[in-house]
Amino acid sequence: MSCIFIVLILLISGGCATAPTPPPVPAPAQKPVQSISQPERELRTNEYIILTAIPTDTYESLARAYLGDEKLAYLISEFNGDAPIHSGKEVVIPLKPTNPGGIYPAGYLTVPILCYHQISPKKSSSKITISEETFDRQMAYLKNNGYHVLTMKQFLDFIEYRRRPPWKSVVITLDDGWKSARTIAYPILKKYGFSATLFLYTDLIESKQTSLALNWDDVRVLKDSGLFEIGSHTVTHSDLNKISEEQLQRELKESRRIIFEKVGVTPEILAYPDGVFDERSIKTMKNLGYKAGFTVIRGGNPFFNNPFSLNRSMVYNREKIDYFIKLLETFRRE
Repeated sequence: MSCIFIVLILLISGGCATAPTPPPVPAPAQKPVQSISQPERELRTNEYIILTAIPTDTYESLARAYLGDEKLAYLISEFNGDAPIHSGKEVVIPLKPTNPGGIYPAGYLTVPILCYHQISPKKSSSKITISEETFDRQMAYLKNNGYHVLTMKQFLDFIEYRRRPPWKSVVITLDDGWKSARTIAYPILKKYGFSATLFLYTDLIESKQTSLALNWDDVRVLKDSGLFEIGSHTVTHSDLNKISEEQLQRELKESRRIIFEKVGVTPEILAYPDGVFDERSIKTMKNLGYKAGFTVIRGGNPFFNNPFSLNRSMVYNREKIDYFIKLLETFRRE
């Protein structure tokens, strides 16, 4: 252990080959973890912990204990070359984000956002309605090929330069508020352990004029499942570039108020109707407290994308998996 620790000390301090190994420091008192916090098997700096593994250690348990979230296990695993943990192995745990922008000599990470609308039990003639079978096949492809489906919060952590996501990360979104989000998408997402964001335009739900739309009970079920986050898609799905200032305020402000009133969350993100926006829309969104706006411009998102013009790739009614694979741009070479 001492050799790795001295190397880290030298890297941090620019230091001295004769620097002594500092004594072990106990884990912070506010995070006592009985099984993995024995100070005799830890060495610490401000940025790293070097830990001698015991049989019960996994990357997930270490991430939960030291980083506060087992979903951050990839940060420890990647730092250790994704080598399996075994008893007696020395594991380095980075305590601060490393390379939060995902920039490498060959290029940089990008996160594609998939944009779905309706999903039907059978094949449809609609361009933006895909079949249940196709949706399941696409989710299976992500699962079987090592893709990580991010929550919207995890994605925004990347865009705001706080934390790099895992390699091969994507985000799933569903627009408008169609019933198939609950009846078809939800069971399939649950089967694969994936999350998604619902972008709702409230008039579709409030009107109750079609059985194809979600109702507020449906939205609450999806939100309470823990798999769905809620975003705004305005009130009436109007073109934001062609409406008055008064209507723009209503579209952006009232949709947030209604969603909060019905399901208890205030959306901080908005999907532009038809992907259309302008500087006036962005200024109004910022004034109202929105953090991000989503287009339907195809392509992945590097961390330096403008958070109010983020790319999303529409998933159209095409059965071939090759078409779907082309939407998954997760690394851009430079």
